[in-house]
Amino acid sequence: MTDQEIRYDVFLKGDVVDLVCLTEEIAERSNWYNWFNDEENMRNMQKHYFPNNREDQVKFFRNEVSANPSKLQLGIFHKNDQVLIGIIALTNIDQLNRKCEIAGLIGETKYKSITYWLEANRLLIRHAVDSLNMHKICGASLAKEISQFYERLLGFQSEGVLRQDVFKRGSFQDVYLFARIFESEPN
Repeated sequence: MTDQEIRYDVFLKGDVVDLVCLTEEIAERSNWYNWFNDEENMRNMQKHYFPNNREDQVKFFRNEVSANPSKLQLGIFHKNDQVLIGIIALTNIDQLNRKCEIAGLIGETKYKSITYWLEANRLLIRHAVDSLNMHKICGASLAKEISQFYERLLGFQSEGVLRQDVFKRGSFQDVYLFARIFESEPN
């Protein structure tokens, strides 16, 4: 089965990637589930503790994506190649305090490019500020480099380190926190 056989509905249009609505069909038929079985993909995420399969991905979609009003999870769709290359999400959306968390993954190794990742983040950040009225967007990573990416390229600031917070790769790892306050339009 190829991604061309799956229907993708665009939610946010970009130049090289679109952010698409995730569906049960995508959970069932795409390679989405398998990204979480790739140890290198999950190196800096709190995942890859247990194997993932299509059935688990469908359950995740039903319980955590479609039935969760405090989460907006979208697929990152490569426009030229017509393939789902990753996911990106706003989680813990708090309308009262106007804040949320951002996270994502380019799961297809061939497409691990700053160009795609940067555009996907910019699209979702703009949507969070312009449409969801978010004032603060936060994130966290086991990799200091990812925190620095958000700081250098997307205007976020370091919010600190949770020392030895997560057990991964045989030892306790630090978690790097970053956030951005939006007083006006995002870049």
